[in-house]
Amino acid sequence: MATLTFKKLGRIVAIAVLCLSLWSCGLVNPRPPKAVVELAIAQKLAQTQAVLYRQFGSAVDPADLAQVGRIRISDHHWTTLANQPAVEVSGTYHLKGGQLTVAQRRQTRDFDLYLRRGDSKDQWLLLEPVLARSGEVLRWQPTPLIEPEAASPV
Repeated sequence: MATLTFKKLGRIVAIAVLCLSLWSCGLVNPRPPKAVVELAIAQKLAQTQAVLYRQFGSAVDPADLAQVGRIRISDHHWTTLANQPAVEVSGTYHLKGGQLTVAQRRQTRDFDLYLRRGDSKDQWLLLEPVLARSGEVLRWQPTPLIEPEAASPV
């Protein structure tokens, strides 16, 4: 009887170790690829630049727009937003190109993004908070990430 209990205990420990190994290596809740994070930051930057240029009423050559570079992911962890699994990714990035000064290119900028898996394995969605009226629950709007060559010019 005691050996049967040890066999069961051994199997349980082995299964637990296997599950922990799969979870820690990212097979269960994987980390989004760095290219996806870069695309999400670039998309948010392009949205911000488009709004600013519209407010100032100036036409801008796409070559004059800043681009995202040197991304460092410092942390990622899975959480739940609007009853859906999401990964919070944080870190830093630098801007390059455009009409940036040397000081602006050297500046390290922080980012904090929320991403969710899309319908396919390789698709990720950027989750952005939607402003709510006072007393309402914060809502999250999923936005598909668009490849730069597929994006429309500003």
